[in-house]
Amino acid sequence: MAMNGNGYSRISNGSSSASNGSTTVLKYEKSSCLFCNEWFDSQTFTEHLIHCGQVLEQCPNNCNAFVPRIRMRSHLKECPKAKAQLQQHTNSLERLDQFMDNRVTQLEKDLSALRSVLNEEIGQRLHLITDVGNLRKYNQVLEDWKHDVDENTNGMKALLNEEIVQRQFEVGEAYKDNVANFEMIKKVKADIQSEMDVLQKNIQQLSMEVADHVNHLNDNTMKLEEMILENEKKTLDKFIQIEEFLNVIDSDLKTKFVANSDLNAKQVNMDLEVKGMKNIVCETEERCEKLEEMVKQVDTSLHQTMQTLADLENHLATQQRLATIQNSRGHLVWRIKDYSKKLEEAKQYETILHSAMFSNKPYGYALRLDIHPNGKGTWKGRNMIACLNVIAGEYDALLPWPCRLQAEIIIRDQYTSTEEAQDYVKTILVRKKNDEFIQNNQFFHIPHKVIMSRNYLRNDCIFLEVRVLK
Repeated sequence: MAMNGNGYSRISNGSSSASNGSTTVLKYEKSSCLFCNEWFDSQTFTEHLIHCGQVLEQCPNNCNAFVPRIRMRSHLKECPKAKAQLQQHTNSLERLDQFMDNRVTQLEKDLSALRSVLNEEIGQRLHLITDVGNLRKYNQVLEDWKHDVDENTNGMKALLNEEIVQRQFEVGEAYKDNVANFEMIKKVKADIQSEMDVLQKNIQQLSMEVADHVNHLNDNTMKLEEMILENEKKTLDKFIQIEEFLNVIDSDLKTKFVANSDLNAKQVNMDLEVKGMKNIVCETEERCEKLEEMVKQVDTSLHQTMQTLADLENHLATQQRLATIQNSRGHLVWRIKDYSKKLEEAKQYETILHSAMFSNKPYGYALRLDIHPNGKGTWKGRNMIACLNVIAGEYDALLPWPCRLQAEIIIRDQYTSTEEAQDYVKTILVRKKNDEFIQNNQFFHIPHKVIMSRNYLRNDCIFLEVRVLK
């Protein structure tokens, strides 16, 4: 059966009659849409149902109305529930905008407060830097004053030596002429001794003044270190609070400013300001570290200045006895007391210990033993380093140069029984050229483990012995 224009269907070629007992199969080539009453092929019918504009759909606003699909947009514009939801949505957006404006205002106030706090912190840092600069100036003035004292002392020593030589020459000439002038020689010696006593008093007074200045400088340094530590703690606490607050602000901004471009732009500006504040805090921390290094350098220079002053006093005391050195047999026994304290000072300030002056023979070379308690160079931290120095003496013009000496350095074993004692002995060479002031020091090292063994260190004291062989 064929389908005509009115939509009747026809039987396909594969059908059979009912009398033969077989089933008749009907196959429709076209179907009509139930909504728009249009005819479509079986292949396009399903696709048409998906896009048909006459299909009835329920209103998404739940107003219980079924509207053709093609009229859904116009219905949504006129739907009463849609208008109510639109008004509610508009009100919520206005409230969100108002909340965001209030939040931004509050954040701007907080940022201004943070800026004021950082400005105060920067002001304090500037005051600290100014104090450190003043401390440097004061230390420079102290160094200049020390240099002037050294020059004056050297001048006084030179004048005193000239006066002693001249008066000795005058006394010698007078002694040849008349033995009765012996009383005059005694008076001259008494005058020289009184002048040396006055010079010693002046040196002691200068040393006391220098010690007072050094103590005052140490007090200022300690106060400055305490202020720096307090400011660092405050800065660290403020930085932690600022970082936590900025993290909270960041999380709030990320959740609130997703759909608003203007607020996102403000958030970007605020992030830039936050990064700028973090950079300021990092710079402040770097300045604190630099101030700490400066304080350490000032402390080291102060200790070196004190050590130099102590050496200067010892040098002045030995210069007074330089013309008449008692120890002129090439033999020295040096007792170093408070060894533990001096070792700790050497670890912290790299101090050097100097022995008393002695001579290898009467009217011979002036010698001195120098010790680095904590070592030097590659031997630092594990050994004690020592060397024998040839220093300027009164009789250098009469002695043969270059100087070449051999000596034994002995660490005495403080054992109760002298028969069982085992001393630690080292042999070194000393060379010096007088014309070039060049000295080739031969250093020798003694491990700290050796010093702590046996009885070399007893009652926190060490005995060092020097014997010049030739």
